[in-house]
Amino acid sequence: MSDEDCGLRERKKRETRLALHRAALDLVEESGFDAVTTDQIAARAGVSSRTLFNYFPNKESAVLGATPADPDEMRALLDARPASEPILRSLRAIVETRLSPTTYDPQLRAQRRRVILSESSLGPALVGNNIRVENILTELVAERLGLDPAESVRPRVTVASALAAVRACIEHQHTGGRGTVEETVDEAFALLEHGFA
Repeated sequence: MSDEDCGLRERKKRETRLALHRAALDLVEESGFDAVTTDQIAARAGVSSRTLFNYFPNKESAVLGATPADPDEMRALLDARPASEPILRSLRAIVETRLSPTTYDPQLRAQRRRVILSESSLGPALVGNNIRVENILTELVAERLGLDPAESVRPRVTVASALAAVRACIEHQHTGGRGTVEETVDEAFALLEHGFA
């Protein structure tokens, strides 16, 4: 398969994932989370239910736009970074790669936030996804730094700080803050790297 074919296939996968996420958000806004089924989400996106489950493990994930945290994918992303690179820079690149389209599309981001805030049943799924990502990244960062995560808090604090910085930047945007998400993430990681003097 050529690079062009691979690129086309990846773009098609991103478009399908985004269509499913948008369909899920629209349906939940229209009818409420409990009334929406995975079959309805798939039908609204123009795909089969089986296709939906190729992208999202359940209805909650489709609404959140969250794909399961894949340890192999995150390991590959970290391994692709130079070994000598400061760990926060590596994390910045990984986090940016994993940011969903909802982060960069202001309308979709606002819709996702409305849905999450109005549907309390989504809270546990969101928290669970965040914990899984944090735990995987903590193990990988500990390996990269040559530290035992049971003995040193540094890997977990590093990862938690990086993820919290991204969440803070997204919330900054939601509340009318200046700049783009990309700009504020750059600023936040500079603060993490150089300290809060």
